[in-house]
Amino acid sequence: MAVLNLHIGRLIKTVFERSGMTVSEFARQLNCERTNIYTIFKRRTIDVELLINISKILKYNFFEDILKETDLNVKTTHDINIRLQDCPDEKIIILKEFLEKI
Repeated sequence: MAVLNLHIGRLIKTVFERSGMTVSEFARQLNCERTNIYTIFKRRTIDVELLINISKILKYNFFEDILKETDLNVKTTHDINIRLQDCPDEKIIILKEFLEKI
């Protein structure tokens, strides 16, 4: 199992702050309450579908940073697409589709 030293919530907060978006706008686009945004910033881990949505809204590929922090021995999102191509898990399929679009 890959061990992440990356605190995804902190990274999301950093990217969010650079975006110039307000917390209210971010929450609206993410279809949640403002308080949920602050909870996301505190999370060490996050659901894949939620991270995909956040990536789309902030126009930032958080998965590249995650890959850099893991021991998956992949260099690009293309490499991870190849490794995931036979995985039937629905969330992985969603991740694959997202990676193909970026």
